[in-house]
Amino acid sequence: MTPQQESTVVQFDYTALESVISNEDVAIALAAVVEKNDSQRVFLVASGSLSSATGEFATIRESLGNRFAGVFTGIGSHTPREDVFKALAAARHAEADVLVSLGGGSIIDACKTMQLAIDQDIHTEDQLLEYAQLADGSRGPKHADYSLFSDQSKIRQIAVPTTLSGGEFSNNAGVLNTKTSAKEGYRGIDLCPQSIIYDPALSIHTPQWLWLSTAIRSLDHAVEGFCSSDSHPFLDGHFLHAMKLFAQSLPDTMADPEDLSARSLSQQAVWLACCGLGTVSHGASHGIGYILGSLCSVPHGYTSCVMLPAVLEWNSVTESGKQQGIAAALGMAEEPASAAVRSLIAGLGLPTSLRDVGVSKSQLAEIADRAIRQPVVLRNPRELQSSEQILEILDLAW
Repeated sequence: MTPQQESTVVQFDYTALESVISNEDVAIALAAVVEKNDSQRVFLVASGSLSSATGEFATIRESLGNRFAGVFTGIGSHTPREDVFKALAAARHAEADVLVSLGGGSIIDACKTMQLAIDQDIHTEDQLLEYAQLADGSRGPKHADYSLFSDQSKIRQIAVPTTLSGGEFSNNAGVLNTKTSAKEGYRGIDLCPQSIIYDPALSIHTPQWLWLSTAIRSLDHAVEGFCSSDSHPFLDGHFLHAMKLFAQSLPDTMADPEDLSARSLSQQAVWLACCGLGTVSHGASHGIGYILGSLCSVPHGYTSCVMLPAVLEWNSVTESGKQQGIAAALGMAEEPASAAVRSLIAGLGLPTSLRDVGVSKSQLAEIADRAIRQPVVLRNPRELQSSEQILEILDLAW
C-alpha cells in the first residue's frame, strides 16, 4: 500500500439504544413499547409544567393502565443531586421496573443517574460519588469502570424528550452539586434510553425560548463534533445535515410555533447531531458552558447561544476548512462560521452575549479559572493552556 492509499482506522461503537420512534402520538407509542418489553411497573419522571398543565399527561397515564406505578415531578434545573435521590427513593418504593422520562435534559439525566444507582445498589451520596467525574477532572474509583456492570441492567429508561438538547442519545449524565455549584459526570454501559419517542405535538407545550435554545445546544453538538479531531466522514455527514435541518426548521418554528412538520424536522436534526455523543470529543463551547450552568445558573441552551459563536471565532485561525463547511451548511457560505451561527441565534430572538444571560464582568475570572481545569475544555481543537486564553474567549462572548 502506498502512502497515498493509507487510511485511518475508523471504529464507531453503538450504544444500547434500540429504537427511535418519531411522529407518533406518545400515549400510543409508549403503551406499545411497554407492552413489547413486558414492563409491569412503569415509573414516570416528568417536568412539573408538563404534568400539571397538559391533558396529554393524563392520557399518557391512562394509556399505561395498571402498569402505571407512580410519578415524580420534582427534578430541578441542571439535575440537583438531592432531587435525584428523592426521585430514586420514590422509584424504589414503587418497585419500578422501567423509568419513563418526560421532559428535557435535566429529567433525562436524572433517570440515567437513577438507573446507575439501582443497577449498582447505591443508597447514599458518598456511594454515588465513587462513580463521579468531578468538575476539576478528578474521578471516583469506580468512574466509567464498565467491569462493574452486568450484561443485563436491572432497569432501563424510555425517553420522551420535550426539548432539543439531545442528552437522550448518550450514556453520560450530569448532576449538580448545589453546595459547590459544580457539575458531576456519570457514565455507564447502557444509561442511554432503551427507546426514544419523539412526539412533536407534545412539544408545543414547551416554552418557545426553551425549545429554540436547546436546539442551539444540539447545533453545538453538531458543530463541535464536526470540528473534533475524533470525527470522520460517517459522522461528518450526520453533523452537516443536522446543521442544514436546524437552519431550515428553526426559523419556521419561530414563525409558526404550531408547525408540527418543522418541529419534527428539528427533532430529527437532534437525532443526527447527537449520533456522535460519547464517541467524539467536544470543545470549549461545551466545557465553558458547563461552568456557566453550574456557577451562574445559565440554562444549557443559553450557554451554547452565547459561547458557540465566540469559540468558533477564537478557533478560526486553525479551523478554516471545517468552518467553511459549517457556514455553507447553515446557508451562509460567504460568512465566517461564527457570524453564521450568531446570525441564526439572533434571528431566533435568543441571547448572543454573556451580558444577555446575566453574567457579570466580575464573574469572568472565576469562570476562566474553573474552565481551564474542565476536561472538555482541554480537548478544544485549538489548544487551550491558560485561563488567560479562556478570558480571551469570554471577552469575545461579552
